[in-house]
Amino acid sequence: MDSYLKMMKRMVDLYDQHLQQSGHQTEKSDRVASFIRDLDAPEYDRVLAGLPTLLSQGQGAVPRYNFDQDCINRLTQPDDRWIRIEEMVTISPVSLDLTDKNQALQTFELADLLLDLYPSENELTGIENRVVAEPQKYPAILHLAVKLALSKTQLNALTTQIHLTVVVPLFKEHNRIQSRKIHPAGEDFIRRKVAELNWLYDSKADDTFDLIFVDDGCPEKSGLIASNIIAKEGYGNVRVLFLEHAIASGSPMAKGLKSTEDSQKGGAIQYGLWEAIHQPRKQAELIVLYTDADLSTNIGQAGLLIKRLSNKKTLCALGSRYDPGGIYCTPKGAQGLSDNDRLKLIFRHYVRAELLPQLGPGVDTQCGFKAIKAEVLTDTLKQMVDKRFSFDMELLLLITLNYDQGGRTIAQAPIVWIESNAESNFY
Repeated sequence: MDSYLKMMKRMVDLYDQHLQQSGHQTEKSDRVASFIRDLDAPEYDRVLAGLPTLLSQGQGAVPRYNFDQDCINRLTQPDDRWIRIEEMVTISPVSLDLTDKNQALQTFELADLLLDLYPSENELTGIENRVVAEPQKYPAILHLAVKLALSKTQLNALTTQIHLTVVVPLFKEHNRIQSRKIHPAGEDFIRRKVAELNWLYDSKADDTFDLIFVDDGCPEKSGLIASNIIAKEGYGNVRVLFLEHAIASGSPMAKGLKSTEDSQKGGAIQYGLWEAIHQPRKQAELIVLYTDADLSTNIGQAGLLIKRLSNKKTLCALGSRYDPGGIYCTPKGAQGLSDNDRLKLIFRHYVRAELLPQLGPGVDTQCGFKAIKAEVLTDTLKQMVDKRFSFDMELLLLITLNYDQGGRTIAQAPIVWIESNAESNFY
């Protein structure tokens, strides 16, 4: 069954399970739930085939705008700083090769240059708006460098002392965990993730971070490979957990798991989150972020999420590939989604918005880049049931149902995301 259809059927399960607590039930939501509950694969394909016709309805005339003429005049003046940036990326490939460490270093160098040339957040936001307006015009390295520069600027502007723990699930990552010299798909992601966080935090001596990798029962012993790399590099703030140990020890996060085969990403991440919030730490606010093992999302963008969490009402910040400002990169560059995936997302979001409106207006609930305030995790994790790849929706729903006090608890942060499909395995 298509993963998008599976996701929507899981939405129906959550809608039914939490209907009394959420208080959200309308004639329309019941009709949508009933429709998705009975929808089979051939019918789903026919819906997707018919969506373009529906989407073309209501497209009116060219909209009119009122512009500030002074702003228009300023746009005509050359920006020598921007000219320098454009010259740097003229020969850059349209996309980034995640197995190429040199391209990663070039991205950080470009981000550092942007920080030097555009030292204020407002200026960087203006640059972000420029490249986002014409995403295909610019190479992925520039899109990512802009987001990284904004991330560091926003992190450095915070006055609260924060400790960031990053949780990463491992399953059949024995190839991507290696360097490209050892395997063609090798991303060397442990060393690279540490480097990404070191770059982000280099000027924030008061803030700290650590990394937790969680083996989800990998038959290729990804966890042991990770342990060897960590020991070789002498990383004091990186460790490996094994979901099988949680099951054997009776951890609360192993509830419902007879073996690691009962987990599919969700069990590993929940165990990592649980351990993160129960480890001794200094007197600092704890934010826990989880992301995927691959390098699709550069963790240097974490400042974008942490900035959203500086709002007292915001408890969870989601990286988004699909909301305004998000950049989805394929091997052809910042091309965005394929038409087929775009239709699937449109339909899935329609179902989710009707059945689970508590999750807010954001489109990308499934992006593997989410940051959560630690204070809401203990009770939330104890209530969770879903250990599969759709666990994100239950996590977000429970946070909203348990902690929403009249304000939006979930916020979105547009990020750059680069496809890494060669070794994908959780779906």
